[in-house]
Amino acid sequence: MGEAATLSAKRVTKRVTDGRVRREVLRGITLDLHAGDLVLVRGASGSGKTTLLGVLGGMLLPTSGEVWLDGEPISRLRDHQRAEIRRQKVGYLFQDFGLIEGMSAIDNVLLPLLPPGKADGRATARATDILARLGIGPLARTNVVTLSSGERQRVALARARIVNPSVLLLDEPTSHLDASLSRDLMDDLAAVRAEGTAVLVASHDPRIYDDSRITRRFELQDGVLG
Repeated sequence: MGEAATLSAKRVTKRVTDGRVRREVLRGITLDLHAGDLVLVRGASGSGKTTLLGVLGGMLLPTSGEVWLDGEPISRLRDHQRAEIRRQKVGYLFQDFGLIEGMSAIDNVLLPLLPPGKADGRATARATDILARLGIGPLARTNVVTLSSGERQRVALARARIVNPSVLLLDEPTSHLDASLSRDLMDDLAAVRAEGTAVLVASHDPRIYDDSRITRRFELQDGVLG
């Protein structure tokens, strides 16, 4: 009997209303992610990748089907219950990074844990360590508005990692990065994977698709994962 999946989706469908038209963005998605996976979902813009990540991470409810995280079904939980699970177990890297301008790098990293300014010493030490491992430790107290795209991306990745998540979901993570910074990102993700986190990247970037450290590759087309 194989190892239980960290995250599992079974026959997940998501329908949305676009004007007067009801359409299926996701159709019968079934997917298992295990600890140490580094999985790529490729698809053109508008193919449903962001919706897929939202459903897998508990931010969006599927129309039908179910998502399990660490063996527990999450799709029928109340909003506040799913929010607490996300806070504890899911790291999410948004396409636009989603950093709060006017705040320092380390305060952005600490946001998923505690209200700003109230982080305890252990949380601050962990945030400092993650930023250092990502090569931007000296920028911890720097306002994120002054950082480069690559530096901001690493702050966002550190924030996604601060809860030591079971699953890390990344939405088009290289869209703002040049070739060198894209390689750096894949190095970072390989290190996260080695720590036992299940990593799922949604991207149409061929630089990621060709990376030898990707453990599985999927195509999302017309709402179907294949």
